[in-house]
Amino acid sequence: MKLSVPTNWQKDLLTKLNKENVAEIYGKLKEDIFGGGRSSVYLPAVNKKEVKEFVSAAHGFGLKFNYLLNSLCLSNLEWTPKGQRQIRGFLDWLAQIGVDSVTVSLPYLLQMIKKCYPAFEVNVSINTDINSLTKAKTWEGLGADQLTLSLNINRDFETLKQIRKNVKCRLQLIANLLCLHNYPFCSYHYVSTSHNSQITSKINKDLYFTYYQLQCRHLSLSEPYRLISSGWIRPEDLKYYEEVGIDRIKLIDRRMKTELILRAVEAYTARSYDGNLFDLFFYRTTRGNSQFSKNFIRRFFDYFISLRHLNLFKIYKEMRYLQIKDSIYLDNRKLDGFISYFFSGKCKLTNCQECDYCRRTADNALVIPGEYKEKMLNIYKNVLQYFIDGSLFYADKGKKCQDRRR
Repeated sequence: MKLSVPTNWQKDLLTKLNKENVAEIYGKLKEDIFGGGRSSVYLPAVNKKEVKEFVSAAHGFGLKFNYLLNSLCLSNLEWTPKGQRQIRGFLDWLAQIGVDSVTVSLPYLLQMIKKCYPAFEVNVSINTDINSLTKAKTWEGLGADQLTLSLNINRDFETLKQIRKNVKCRLQLIANLLCLHNYPFCSYHYVSTSHNSQITSKINKDLYFTYYQLQCRHLSLSEPYRLISSGWIRPEDLKYYEEVGIDRIKLIDRRMKTELILRAVEAYTARSYDGNLFDLFFYRTTRGNSQFSKNFIRRFFDYFISLRHLNLFKIYKEMRYLQIKDSIYLDNRKLDGFISYFFSGKCKLTNCQECDYCRRTADNALVIPGEYKEKMLNIYKNVLQYFIDGSLFYADKGKKCQDRRR
């Protein structure tokens, strides 16, 4: 079982990386014609020359390079002559610099690339939510070389086995993503970030904290068992997925500092980690841990200053959460044996209310200091309210939502 590892485009990443089990490096420009799964404000401003040099360096270490084209929406650009020229021109460039594979979320792109750029392997993104055999076979039938399966079935071993038995292409799972299980806002969030990283998008791209993120954070603190029921995979549990027939494990995140990416790679290579499991997730990389925190904090203020009628003081006061160190601790050693409950088929994946396994696990292994929890819940609640009543965008109280029945 091999690893797919993110790049932050830092020169020291490849030289320091433990390449023992690494199959490929993946990444993308901060903005391009396609967009992707991360808002551009999070990402480093590398140029095409630097990307070309990095791809060449990766090849020099015997690693392949995967370029992300995983937007869920191109604003119908793909159905215009101009859009076709832009899309194909960009794919021409990827071929010229030696990119080995691409990751897509749109079926049209998959078919077009396999037809017109047969040298590329094509991976289907987790954004497509492949959570059934029917979906898996459909994407494989369109020509996919690899499927990244939905996080929601990471612990549904029966479904994983059925997919593995009936498709021939490679299967990949993401191990250290903390999206909540069956979270209903994921598709909306993915579409939002797709537009936020498209060079042609006319919407503001600097809104890096979103309604969807805040809802997710608020819910995970309100109901902490959701941090356990998420589909993450411990380094120690890779053997179960190897047994099922999973070919590759993808690690995130492109926003991390080099040392944090290296730590995750080391843990999943050694298949062991002592300490806080969330140290391996981007969820933990709060202020100072993101490679580009200074950049997106500056752009955060540029964005809000650009808006009219904005109560900057209110927003600054409530956005203190960017400066609060994450105090959540998930003891990885107390999770030894955790996955066996799922592997044996005991979990009621369709109804968490009938199964308290994750709640009991949270009580035993998860520590959230009460003061931290109360403070963060209040902040999330307040900022969400600013989104809902409009005061995030208007300092003039008269412009906030009013009872239209009057």
